[in-house]
Amino acid sequence: MTQLPVSQEKKRPVFLTVLCVIAFVHVGLSIIIGLFGTLTTSTYGWFETSGMLDLLVWGAKEFGLFFSLILLILSIIAFFGIIQLWNQLRIGFWTFSIPMILFLLVPLLSLPSGFWFVLIPNFIIVPLLIILFGFNYKRLKTIKSPSK
Repeated sequence: MTQLPVSQEKKRPVFLTVLCVIAFVHVGLSIIIGLFGTLTTSTYGWFETSGMLDLLVWGAKEFGLFFSLILLILSIIAFFGIIQLWNQLRIGFWTFSIPMILFLLVPLLSLPSGFWFVLIPNFIIVPLLIILFGFNYKRLKTIKSPSK
């Protein structure tokens, strides 16, 4: 008996899976911080007495609604890029990379230079993720348009 070939989908490399999980955690935390910052720009006084929650609204206290909202939107777009990377789509690399580069540039343009120390973890993690996702770019699939 011969078996008919079954359409096999490309199996996701372990390296790409690990990168996606790390990116999910990093961008997920950015979304949570951006959400707290956006929702609490007018009522952050309660959070000052709540211990660790004060860290989540620090940006809202210092820089306001506009800053928190921009970073929240960029994080959500990057999250969709990670979902596309998880599904091994090339467009996910660009959907993740462009918002994350803007995620680094917006604070540089809007923050005084004394506050740039806050960005040090992002300046390490984000470029590293973009470079490592770039190494997997050739393994990702392109979206094919339906033929007529």
